[in-house]
Amino acid sequence: MAKQEIGSTDNIPASTTLLSIPASAIITATNSSLLERIPSLAEKSQWTILILTVMYEASKPDSKWRAYFDSLPTEFDTLMYWNPDELKELEGSAVLHKIGKEEAETMYLEEIKIIVDENGDAFGGVDVSLEAFHQAGSWVMAFSSDFEKPGNTRDEDAMDDDDDDEYDSLDTDKVLVPFGNLVLIDCDLANVEFSPSETSVSLVSTKNIPANTTLYTDPGPVPRSDLLRRVGRYSQSSAQNDVIEIDSTLLISVAGKNLSDSTRDSRIERLVEEELLEDSYDIEADGAIPSEILIVIQAFLVDDETFQSYAADEKFPKAKKDARTRDIILEVLQRRREAFTTSREEDIAILGNSGEALGKRKKMAVEVRLGEKEILKKMEEVVRSWVDATENQGRSAKRQKR
Repeated sequence: MAKQEIGSTDNIPASTTLLSIPASAIITATNSSLLERIPSLAEKSQWTILILTVMYEASKPDSKWRAYFDSLPTEFDTLMYWNPDELKELEGSAVLHKIGKEEAETMYLEEIKIIVDENGDAFGGVDVSLEAFHQAGSWVMAFSSDFEKPGNTRDEDAMDDDDDDEYDSLDTDKVLVPFGNLVLIDCDLANVEFSPSETSVSLVSTKNIPANTTLYTDPGPVPRSDLLRRVGRYSQSSAQNDVIEIDSTLLISVAGKNLSDSTRDSRIERLVEEELLEDSYDIEADGAIPSEILIVIQAFLVDDETFQSYAADEKFPKAKKDARTRDIILEVLQRRREAFTTSREEDIAILGNSGEALGKRKKMAVEVRLGEKEILKKMEEVVRSWVDATENQGRSAKRQKR
C-alpha cells in the first residue's frame, strides 16, 4: 500500500477546524444514486451496502468521487493478499483465523453476485468481478468509519439478537470520508481527529501543531495484528495495544486434565450459562490475568461436591492467585508458546541482525508475533510474582509471631 500523507504548512492552534466536508459529499448509499435504483439495498448489511456503492461509483468515470477513488491504493499489504509462505510467518498468532478471505468470497457468491444479477440494469458497465469486490472491500476495511445516523431505516423489532453481526449497528452508518486515507495513524503522534455532525465531517486539531508537521489520527486501542489485517500497516506506537489470545479449549485442557469427559463437559456447560467461559481471552500488554480466567481454573480444580455446592448456590469460586493456579497458567503459557515456530529470542535476533534486510511483510509478521511472545513473557512474570508475594507475607507473619 503506497504511503501517502498530509501535513501542516503553518502553526495550527488546538481545536482548529482544518477542513469540513459536507454530509452530502461523504460516500454512503444515501448519497449515491444506487440506492434510488435499488431501494431494497436499505435492508442489507452495512458492509454489503457500502461495498456495492463503492463498486458502483468507482466504475463511473463521472462519479463525483472520482478524484478520491483515484487517490486510493490498488495494491494492499492486508493479510487478505498475503501468499501462504508469507502467512506462515504468522503461525501461532490468532490473527490468522480472522482474515476472512473465504467468508468474503462466500459473501460475494451468495449475496453480492445475486444482487448484481437481479439488478442488471443498475450495474450495466460496472466492474462486478471478484477482484473489484476485493478491492472495494479492502478500501472499506481500511478506511471506513462508523458515524451516528439521524434516522433508522430498519425494523429493529423484527431482528433477532443474533442479527447484530449481519446488520452491524442500527444507530450508525458505515461511510468513507473523502481523502481521509491521506491522514496517517499513530497512537502517540495523533494531533487531529474527524468530528462528524448531521451536516458535515470536520478534521479538527486536538493539540497545537507546529508548521511542517505530519497529521495523524489515533487508530484507537487496536493491536498491531488487527491493523495489519485491516489496514496493512501500523505505527510502532500501537504495540502498547497488542494482545495475545488464550483459547478456552487450551485453558480447559490443562485445568481440567484430571477430570472425566462428562464431568468436564458439565462444568463447561455451567460456566457458559453463567457467561464466565468465553471462546478466548485477550491478554493485554501488561500481562495481567483476567479474573474470569482465574475463576475458570478454580472451577476445574475443585472436586465434584464443591462444584455442585457452587452451582446450587449460583456462585463460583473466588479468583485465587495461589501455587496451583500459577502452575496451571505456566503450563498454558508453555503450550501457547509451542504454537509458534520460533522463540522470542530468535525473533529478537532476526529483527536485530537482519531487520532492515527483511521484506516489509516478513518484518511486520516478525514484529507482530514477537509482540505476542513479549506478552507471554510478561504473563509469566506476573503469575510468578503471586507466589513470591504470598511467600514473603508468610515469612513476615512468622517473624511477627516469633
